[in-house]
Amino acid sequence: MNQNIISFKMFIRNIFSDGMLSAIICIPLILAAIYRFVFPLIVQHYPMLKDFSLYYPILDLFLAIMCPYMICFASALVVLDETDMKINRYITITPLGKKGYLISRLLIPVLFAAIVSFVLLSFCSVSGMSLWTTFIISILATILSVVAAMIILAYAGNKVEGMALAKVSALVMVGLIIPFVITDSIQYVFSFIPSFWVAKFLISNNYWFILPTIFLSGGLIYLLYNRYNAKI
Repeated sequence: MNQNIISFKMFIRNIFSDGMLSAIICIPLILAAIYRFVFPLIVQHYPMLKDFSLYYPILDLFLAIMCPYMICFASALVVLDETDMKINRYITITPLGKKGYLISRLLIPVLFAAIVSFVLLSFCSVSGMSLWTTFIISILATILSVVAAMIILAYAGNKVEGMALAKVSALVMVGLIIPFVITDSIQYVFSFIPSFWVAKFLISNNYWFILPTIFLSGGLIYLLYNRYNAKI
């Protein structure tokens, strides 16, 4: 465990020594501040926005996903950068090993992302969701972010390709808005997207909708991890 923590500290130093990665990490904090302080002022000056309160949960879903996505994205870029410089090969033959390397670069950041997502959403939600729902949404959003990160790691050969693939990986989030804009049965055409079921859960508060999110995301993570694992 000590080796994992040491490696994680090195990961943190890598992020904050890179201006772009530091900015990426700060984006969710800026967004949360806008939700908390700016959005209420806008609604106060434009009361007609209250008529669109039905769509406020979309904003909360966006905030919930933004934090873990940005952290996982930064984590993926660090891993790709270390792959470019062959650092990961040296690290994986140390006592840390491949397992410890992946824990320090993926698992620990993911757990941290889930906590931060929950805290930000708890204080900055605009739809007034309950604390329990906030907790579940934060966990599911983090799982979706892992899928996005694994797409980058599985298919990108370097940091530049990773940044390009980030746009593609973000498509796994498109399902978050589908149930809000398509209210009839046609929406289920998008049911293969894990994020679709996150939105369905938030709208209906039906806990059964959590299962498709977990199963679909888990399957994608498994396939993508195997592809990535074959590369390192």
